[in-house]
Amino acid sequence: MTLRTSALFASLLLGLTACATPPGASAPTASAVTSAPSAAEPAPEYDPSSLPKLALDDELVMRFLIGDVAAQRGNLPLAAEAWVDLARRTKDPRVAQRAAQLSVASGQLALAQDATEIWTAAAPQALPARQLMISLLLRNGRIADAEVHLNAMFAAKPQEVAPFFVQMHQLWGKDVDREAVLQLTLRLTEAYAPMPEAHFARAVAYSNAQQPDLAQQELDAALKLRPLWEPAVLYKVQLNDGKDAASLDLLAAAAKANPMSSQITLAQARIAADTAQYQQAGQYYESVLARDPNQLEALVGAGLIAMQLNEVAKAQQYLTRSVQLNPKSAGHLAPYLGQLAEQRHQYALAIEWYGKAEGDRKAQSAQRLPRLYAKLGQQSKADQALRALPVTTTQEQIDKAQIEAQVWRERKDLSRAVATLTEAIARLPQEAELYYDRSLYLDLAGDTAGAEADLRQFLAMQPESVNGQNALGYILANRTNRYAEADTYLVKAYAQQPENPVILDSLGWLRFKQGKLSEALALLEKAYLAMPDAEVGAHLAEILWTKGDKARAKQILDEVLAIQPDDEVALEVRQRLGL
Repeated sequence: MTLRTSALFASLLLGLTACATPPGASAPTASAVTSAPSAAEPAPEYDPSSLPKLALDDELVMRFLIGDVAAQRGNLPLAAEAWVDLARRTKDPRVAQRAAQLSVASGQLALAQDATEIWTAAAPQALPARQLMISLLLRNGRIADAEVHLNAMFAAKPQEVAPFFVQMHQLWGKDVDREAVLQLTLRLTEAYAPMPEAHFARAVAYSNAQQPDLAQQELDAALKLRPLWEPAVLYKVQLNDGKDAASLDLLAAAAKANPMSSQITLAQARIAADTAQYQQAGQYYESVLARDPNQLEALVGAGLIAMQLNEVAKAQQYLTRSVQLNPKSAGHLAPYLGQLAEQRHQYALAIEWYGKAEGDRKAQSAQRLPRLYAKLGQQSKADQALRALPVTTTQEQIDKAQIEAQVWRERKDLSRAVATLTEAIARLPQEAELYYDRSLYLDLAGDTAGAEADLRQFLAMQPESVNGQNALGYILANRTNRYAEADTYLVKAYAQQPENPVILDSLGWLRFKQGKLSEALALLEKAYLAMPDAEVGAHLAEILWTKGDKARAKQILDEVLAIQPDDEVALEVRQRLGL
């Protein structure tokens, strides 16, 4: 269901938006403010007989000229002051209208209030004047004063009352007195009991006033008057967090009754995503996109769900499209797009996206840059990005050491990577994750004993760590013949995270080493499907080759090396197996 926007509501919202605009270069022009009320109403026509008879002496003419010239030159504050002064002198509604518009445009709300009071007094039937008056009163928290004007507008435009009630909650500022809003809503809707929109307005007001039970009662009343009405269904589900069976049943019934409703489908998608039903959530989002390819929430939702499902290309496509349609979202979505580009080994593009990150993710994105520059061979930029990282807190010091080690690995200098982490451990011996990281570089450098010692130290500090259990189990399986001990760690890790592709890969590789080829193949197939990484692919290819499926083994290696052409593990397997 598509709600018709109340013209009355649209005018009020335009008024509030204009009032919120600060003065300066971004302030709307006088002509823009003039046109705002006309989005809902035609320009007011004034009865010539009711207009004051102005004696245009030299002083008045000069004041008019000052106001007009100031407006034409963009000096809106001076123009507003001049026109408000004229409105006070003349009491002419036309002058007051112009004064009010210029005052709003210049952000001078006190002047706008004065001008609008003159305007409404001079032309009580002018709806744009009342609309602006209501906007200003609400902006100032003068709810009771706004009530008189709202009732007058309801009487003048009864056909707009219902859509107004559905949207009136958008008029209140975040600091408004919620109880006062509730009481106003109850009074305004008192005469409209047969109207489901009135009960909806009450429900929102009750909810905002922390009275959820009464909000539910009003929603039930609205749905009794109009069964499966979309706004009431969606709000009821929202209040219940979509977790209870009754809400889910109501949403399903509404979807069946109105299968083309994007808002209903989006609500179903959000609930599915919140409950980790990612496949179902993706289907909901894509059904919305099939009807409206540019629906922003569906694009972002489908993109994030695709990331969860490791559908990297699809995720990149959806999120890129959403930024193209809404460039303001770039700062928020940039970290995700950077991650996706990185996963696809599009390192220059990843750097570009990470550089656009804003807010809380900006610092995390900056941490990705040194390694990416090193991958691209841009070593001076890698060093510069590394120096730019903060080291004020303990966590920042840990992060920088880990990132510097990554840079040394990209430069194929494992000894410097190990040395970097050894220096960090000397400063921060209580930080377990440094031992974990150093173990990985020691393993790559061929120091199995050192890697094992670090992982045992890590597990002594964090005995329940799944990552630690997996890493130690994998090293024992890959570098030694202590398979029974490796089994202990990997089975324990698998029991905690049976869908983790990294653990599936480790356990599958152990089973291969143990000669359990069928079990190994099943585990590696599942791991590769969830995470088509080069090392996982290399393990899978080796098992396939051992089982005699050399064609598929070659296919897997070709796939992973097409994406990660420099992966050492996959290259070694291909050379050794002659594929």
